[in-house]
Amino acid sequence: MFEEIIPKSLEATIWTYLKDQEAVLEGDLHFEEISPEDEIKGILDELLFKVNKRIACRDRYDNLKQWHHQYALFDINDFVSDYCMDDELFEKLSFRETLLISALDPDVFCKEVEPKAVGGLCLDIQMAEGHQPEKRERPTDAQLDKEVLELLQKAKLMAVRSPSIEDSDIEQQLQERLKEYESFLKNEMKQNVKKYVIHLSSQFDANGYNAGSRITSWVDRYLHTLEEKRTEFVQQDDVLNEKSIYMALQNNKYYIKNASSIDNIEDRKYYSLAKMHDLVSEGANFVLMRYLAVMQYIGTFELSTIYINGDLCRNIYVRLECTGPKPGEVNGKTVDVCKIYRYIIEECGIEHHCVTVLTTNGRIVTQEWEGCDYILNMNPLQFIQSGAPSSYDRLVLPKTWEHDMQLMSKYLDCKTAAECQMKTYMADHPEVREMIADYVQNILMLKPVNIMSFTMDYFQSLYPCKMARLTYIEDVENEESGSELSD
Repeated sequence: MFEEIIPKSLEATIWTYLKDQEAVLEGDLHFEEISPEDEIKGILDELLFKVNKRIACRDRYDNLKQWHHQYALFDINDFVSDYCMDDELFEKLSFRETLLISALDPDVFCKEVEPKAVGGLCLDIQMAEGHQPEKRERPTDAQLDKEVLELLQKAKLMAVRSPSIEDSDIEQQLQERLKEYESFLKNEMKQNVKKYVIHLSSQFDANGYNAGSRITSWVDRYLHTLEEKRTEFVQQDDVLNEKSIYMALQNNKYYIKNASSIDNIEDRKYYSLAKMHDLVSEGANFVLMRYLAVMQYIGTFELSTIYINGDLCRNIYVRLECTGPKPGEVNGKTVDVCKIYRYIIEECGIEHHCVTVLTTNGRIVTQEWEGCDYILNMNPLQFIQSGAPSSYDRLVLPKTWEHDMQLMSKYLDCKTAAECQMKTYMADHPEVREMIADYVQNILMLKPVNIMSFTMDYFQSLYPCKMARLTYIEDVENEESGSELSD
């Protein structure tokens, strides 16, 4: 019946196909032999490929999440084009600087009249290694675990089947490849945990009263504020009027606490990340301005900041010098400087304008707020260098002590008195000279590798250490003495 259904032409085609298959199978097949080393290397590459594929899938998911506006905090690349905070730039922006707070006379508008210094400000931006995030338990991926176990089992079988390769060589190859991959992952994780710690402290005389501010901020490399505490105070007649605000990034929200001793209030509230997604705190503001000055950024962008009373404000940065940085004279030296304009607009509509002049290395030359009677200036004794700022401040003194006759005379008198006192002591105590001579002789004979540890051990052996007496030892001695008396 089937012969009637199947046409003759189709039957002939099938027979021809089968004969061709038999002819192929009867022939000799020559495949290139794969060495055990190459096969084990292929297995390890496949294992790392699967792990990389899983990481790439997670990265792609995070990118899609950010694309759909589900990412919690802002992306600085959306505001500052080509933003890149590598390790070299990270260290370049981390330095300490001090500024003078000077009072301006609103009734006198003359460039020849110098402002009066009434206080100082210290800004210290440090680089810190943040802690690794806590490991959270996650549901095991059965499919990935199964594939990894199968590949490891396959590698072990290949090691058993290949007698020409020693087990130690195979283990060494596997460990070297895994160590390279592990070091790569560790470097990636270290770049993500580096953060900025910003400390700002200022104190000045405000119309006869003591005033100042404090800022301590914890900011990551993408200028996201993790935690900050800001305080402003004025002390009047032993009465401290203080305003403070504390903010911290928590799970899916920002915790805000602001207090005021003037109004006797303490308010706590939570802001959603959707409302605070583009927040740049005052601590992060200094890092951002240094970055704009170093990278010589040109453009305008808007973020948000938070006022001392806990209200959100618009935060606009403008830098419009299309010709790039301009040369300026700072403390008698010509350096390139740039201006950054900042506009803060409160919810009620009040605007605050600020102009900051910085060098191309990120050091603040001057900062002035519109309508404010105080101005920030670089210390006129500050030593200006062409390269990056040093980790400490160098001041150029107007008069060195070598040219001060009175100070030089006092120094020579103290030096002569100290030399006489030392010579008299050595003459009155010959045992000290003998002890030093023995110490030098022991060093020349023994030739220790670590001089410091040898010196400490040598002199501690001459002066026995006094051990602190514990209370229980005294109690035991008192009990023993009491028992002897009773006997």
